[in-house]
Amino acid sequence: MRNTLAGIRDGLLATLLLRPRGVASTQRATLFLGAILAYLALSIATAWIDTDAPRVFLPYGVVTTLADALVTFAAAWVLVRVARRESLLVGVAGIALVATIGTSLLVHWPLGHLSTWLYTRDHIALAIGAQLLSSAWWLFVLFTIARWLVGSGVWRAIVAALLAYAVSAAVWWWLPGAPMFTERPAASVGLEAADEGDTVARTGFEDDLDDAPAFDPEYVMYDQPRLLEEAIAALAPRTVGRSNLYVVAFAGDGSENVFRNESEYVERLFGTRFGAAGHTIVLQNSAATVDTRPLATLTNLRWTLESLAGAMDPAEDILFVYLTSHGSADHELHVELGPLALNPVSPDDLADALRTVPAIRWKVVVVNACYSGGFIDALRDDSTLVIAAARPDRTSFGCGSASDITFFGKAFLAEALNTTTSFTEAFARARESVATWEAEAKLEPPSEPQIATTTSIEGKLERWRKTLPDAPAVPFTPATTTPDDAGPSPADSDDSEP
Repeated sequence: MRNTLAGIRDGLLATLLLRPRGVASTQRATLFLGAILAYLALSIATAWIDTDAPRVFLPYGVVTTLADALVTFAAAWVLVRVARRESLLVGVAGIALVATIGTSLLVHWPLGHLSTWLYTRDHIALAIGAQLLSSAWWLFVLFTIARWLVGSGVWRAIVAALLAYAVSAAVWWWLPGAPMFTERPAASVGLEAADEGDTVARTGFEDDLDDAPAFDPEYVMYDQPRLLEEAIAALAPRTVGRSNLYVVAFAGDGSENVFRNESEYVERLFGTRFGAAGHTIVLQNSAATVDTRPLATLTNLRWTLESLAGAMDPAEDILFVYLTSHGSADHELHVELGPLALNPVSPDDLADALRTVPAIRWKVVVVNACYSGGFIDALRDDSTLVIAAARPDRTSFGCGSASDITFFGKAFLAEALNTTTSFTEAFARARESVATWEAEAKLEPPSEPQIATTTSIEGKLERWRKTLPDAPAVPFTPATTTPDDAGPSPADSDDSEP
């Protein structure tokens, strides 16, 4: 206990740029481990003070603090290596971490607030000076510890401090930092709920009101693990003794409500008619649901499929994946929720995401987008049924801000699957309906939906269908209402979309 207290004293002395008095060899790992716990407690306390209520705890903040502790350990290793006193690593690491805590509390935190205060009052030079002093203070601390270790070799101490600082500073550039807490925004409340005049008065940017997001982008991204974990945890146990159907709906483009409407209708339809209640996960890009549903991103899709592979009987159960969005001529699904930078999904991306461990054998994949036929070759195999809303070189129709549901979504989901439980039969009916609607609207060239199937997957689906009870049709109702409540708009396609 006495040695630990001496180590804490030496760390605080180094924080104040005073030479430590003790001997590093007397310190054990308990000082470093205890300092980690103290660092976490300090980080939580300062973040709590700096964040206005209502607060939301972010687990990634813990990772940031632990990573910083490892960086300090690496800096300590550099110090003892250059000083040729490697046997003192554990003791020096503990003292250095105490100094890290002291520097964070006594230097970085107050200077950070001072810099912000100066900047908001247009004292730019003084604000930059405060930031530079805050950054340089850790170099001075490292030099103080190095001087203590080296003894009379001033130049060796300078080299040790500079190298240790380089290790620390280099990591700071790319280490993703996250606070312990953030203020919970009213994520699902649109900007129209705010007083526009008050917003202009506070920000001074009237022209930016229409472009501002109706949610906090940083909070939304940090909130994804929680939302996904809750969605996975909400899955019902599989029914033993028969094939279970698991459904994933993916609404990629958040700029139009039509994709959200289809994904939520998939949840209702398959829960009622196909026995998938409690076995459905909706990934959705919509400003209205960012605080209740996980985003439709490639990362979330991968995590979802991996989690389902663990919950399913991968050799017996069936996975149904429905993706709806805009599509590009080079066969990528558009994934957007401005202002977040989200990656598109290519056929190879989707095929890779479906290669789960353990492997899910039986799959039905529906891609409802322009040029979606370009996904078929990457996804087809003996135990997978693949359906696409258009040929690889054709657009599909019915999306757009004036639509509630796409042509193919209406034909396949709302009409065909309400009269049959056969996916191939539903596809045949949907293909005819889409061709009729496109001809009536004189839309050229026709989309020509595509299908790839095998006798193996057809036999599996036929055996599964026989276990389904009779169920009523599920009328399509949009989760959102378009201005004229029009249904699919024949003039809309995503031909011009990325």
